Amino acid sequence: MTKTLAKGGNAPLLAGNRKVTLTARQTDIDVCAVLLSQDGKVRSDDDLVFYNHSAQDGVVLDGQSVSADLSVVPGAVDRIVIVASIDPQGPATHFNADNTPQAVIDSGSTQLTFMPPPFIHRETAAVLVEFYRRAGGWKVRAVGQGWDTGLAGLATDFGVVVDDDGSAPDAVTESSGPAGAPVPAISLEKVQRSAPGLVDLYKAAHVSLAKNRVVGQRAAVYLVLDHSGSMGGFYDDGTMQHLAEQALGLSANLDDDGTVPLVFFSHEVDLVTDISLGNYQGRVERLHTALDWGGTCYAPAMQAVVDHFQASGSSDPAFVIFQTDGDPFDRRETRELLRRVSSLPIFWQFVGFGLSRDLRFLRSLDTLGHRTVDNAGYFGAGQHPRRRSDADLYDRLMKEFPDWLVTARAAGVIR
Repeated sequence: MTKTLAKGGNAPLLAGNRKVTLTARQTDIDVCAVLLSQDGKVRSDDDLVFYNHSAQDGVVLDGQSVSADLSVVPGAVDRIVIVASIDPQGPATHFNADNTPQAVIDSGSTQLTFMPPPFIHRETAAVLVEFYRRAGGWKVRAVGQGWDTGLAGLATDFGVVVDDDGSAPDAVTESSGPAGAPVPAISLEKVQRSAPGLVDLYKAAHVSLAKNRVVGQRAAVYLVLDHSGSMGGFYDDGTMQHLAEQALGLSANLDDDGTVPLVFFSHEVDLVTDISLGNYQGRVERLHTALDWGGTCYAPAMQAVVDHFQASGSSDPAFVIFQTDGDPFDRRETRELLRRVSSLPIFWQFVGFGLSRDLRFLRSLDTLGHRTVDNAGYFGAGQHPRRRSDADLYDRLMKEFPDWLVTARAAGVIR
């Protein structure tokens, strides 16, 4: 069923991921979205979602479509306006009665269309529709308001600081990955088909990557799990299985093969295998029960990751989630190895479970000297890591990775 909205008309939006697609007849347009607070202004320049910064707080740009996961849009965002502007590289210089853009909206129950009255005043940018909060839910309104000052003028009116040349701000830094509009490695639709139980994790990871401007970056995600004798409770209560699923949610955004290499370690390497979108359910439990408990040595597990990464021939960097609940017996070997591999495109994100006093050495790896670049981060997940939200975990995983991408490129570690 399709319903046509008149200018100023509105309709309810069902919860979930809602989508707007903008088109203009025989005219190239750029599409963007602007997240606005109650005062009608952006919170920061990051609230302009455009081709060079394609995601922010659940709002994602994909070509001429904008999708908004209304369940994750922060409460501080009161409206999301969807904008069409003339492509400066195209032949048209402004909108007119023949090429006035139109919108198609998926409301969750009905497909809505909106064709605004013709733009006849040399408009070069226009707000077609907006999503807005009302009575605890969301609605969509047909707006159809044009600007003759282009995207820069529209953005300025919403509080975005534009560059001196009048262009939209360059919202992507070197850590944002490949040129063009950055997108996750695996689409949401594919995750929904192949691993529906991971969709929420995939979305949470995407939001964190977008906040840190890493959407579009490609990286092989590795997971290293401690299987020393003190870890039994974390396996028994499902914490380790959930961490593996969180790693897969992150990997689906960064790596298109849907697989995370998985290393179990104690005083030695116990197992090198993988976990994937197709086999993840209950996999950690099945694998670990066949392994013996042991002591704690980091270096063999780290070397196993290095060997696997080098054998893979990957041209993308590696992001290693290295989990443990205690300091190792091989401290000297671990320090030497971390220094030695600092010239490789591998970032080590150490995650400590348990009491902080048991992880003093692990924390020290974050500030270890005499490395080509700082190739490690650390955070303590506490004694009850399963109680942390997925969003918090991903934000902490991304705390140092974006900076490493920049410094590693500058140092020639990433080519």
